[in-house]
Amino acid sequence: MSAGKLAAMVGHCCEAYWTNMLKNGLVKDMEYEILPVETEDDPDYWMLYRAPKVHAAAKAAHERGEKTFKFQAENPVKKYMLTQLIDKDVWEDYVNGIFTKTVCEAKNLNKLKEAETMAKELGLAKDIDFGYINDKCLTDLAPENEDGTCTVGMWFKPLPDDIAHSISKKYKLYRD
Repeated sequence: MSAGKLAAMVGHCCEAYWTNMLKNGLVKDMEYEILPVETEDDPDYWMLYRAPKVHAAAKAAHERGEKTFKFQAENPVKKYMLTQLIDKDVWEDYVNGIFTKTVCEAKNLNKLKEAETMAKELGLAKDIDFGYINDKCLTDLAPENEDGTCTVGMWFKPLPDDIAHSISKKYKLYRD
């Protein structure tokens, strides 16, 4: 794997916990929903008045003596609102504190699967507390999985040092 590809995969591992949690709402025993927010409900809607067409519609409504107007944008801005619970320790220690990242080397997929076994023995749940990163094999790598991907790494949620070290001590720090 080239240095650039490795850097991209490490980036995927770093963001995977958060994106996985956001996409799947993986907070045990909690309901969640993703709500589309239409443009006119957006608290920043007034900023759209800077657009020439919106300004023209507002001006035309004013000239007609109307105190309000509604403008349908050609490509309305869409946003999503997600309510998500985050453990207090993760928020305080990881988001607002110091977050250490470790990049360890696994010689092959079997070695990654050993990390999965250790994680499960520690009570961590796959696809909630950790998961795999699969590359779509569009550049450097050849497909190894049935779906045409190649498993290149594993992500973990922010973990207490003792738990992280009990897994990572079985692996060498990555060295080029």
